Amino acid sequence: MVKTYHIGFVIKQKREEKGISQKELCKGICDHSTLSRIERGKHEPSVTTLKMLLQRLGLDDEEFSILLGPKDFEITNLQKEIVALNAQKQFEQAAEKLCHLEKVADPEDKVVQQFILRSKALAFCWTDYAAARQMLTEALFITYPDFDFDHIGNYLLSIDEVKILNQIAITHSETGDRRYAIHIYQQLFQSPLQKAANHEAKASVLTLLTYNYSRLLGREKRYEECIEVAQYGYDICVKYNKCQEMGGLLLNIACALHDLGRDKESKSKLLDSYYAYRLMQRYSSCDVIKKYAMDTWGEVLF
Repeated sequence: MVKTYHIGFVIKQKREEKGISQKELCKGICDHSTLSRIERGKHEPSVTTLKMLLQRLGLDDEEFSILLGPKDFEITNLQKEIVALNAQKQFEQAAEKLCHLEKVADPEDKVVQQFILRSKALAFCWTDYAAARQMLTEALFITYPDFDFDHIGNYLLSIDEVKILNQIAITHSETGDRRYAIHIYQQLFQSPLQKAANHEAKASVLTLLTYNYSRLLGREKRYEECIEVAQYGYDICVKYNKCQEMGGLLLNIACALHDLGRDKESKSKLLDSYYAYRLMQRYSSCDVIKKYAMDTWGEVLF
């Protein structure tokens, strides 16, 4: 009862502070009556339901991991392992973990089913973008069946839902529809996510978005906008110590500066990008930068 009361109290307090209704917060996650019982300490939410409710409120769900029971702890660990394996493109191993997750998870849990479908779609992103987009759209429709891609700012989005939209945008970009991908990113930066950008819980996903968005703007020759978005992402990296996307953001700025004829600044940012990647031991990216410098200026900068 302590666990349920504490979580419900936090959810209700933060929801009211932000002026969010119960109906808006729980849409696609659980029934309005279920959220009401959670807030009153009369219902214990699953870990995945709790995670998305906290994310939509802009809270760091990791702070509450100590409250997980054995089954919730197993599900959370499986999700982390699957994310790591997909990031390393080890899709066969990720598929094995997904099979296990499907066995232990509640089939009625919308949030975990959304995670499973999104994770499966990642394996197709490298071979069949159309199939990946279809699966990602189906995943988004699990929590928002009436989702309107032209009015993204109307929705209260969790981090996982934002990641789905990011991946959908990438599928559009990689199939030649860059303008529609940019349309998605523009709306994301006008959504409640952007309003909560000062929360550390949003920092990682924001750096990912700024990297992909600025890269797209550069490819569309919108260089000034590219620099602005990438610099914003870089500032978040510094503020919240999120280094994963730093090298890529600096590289995007360097390329845009070169295309604007500002080569001295471009080379400086390229050096920063190189050493950011090197510190992260991403040596293949370092090689890409070396080749770019040689192809662009015929110089060995490093």
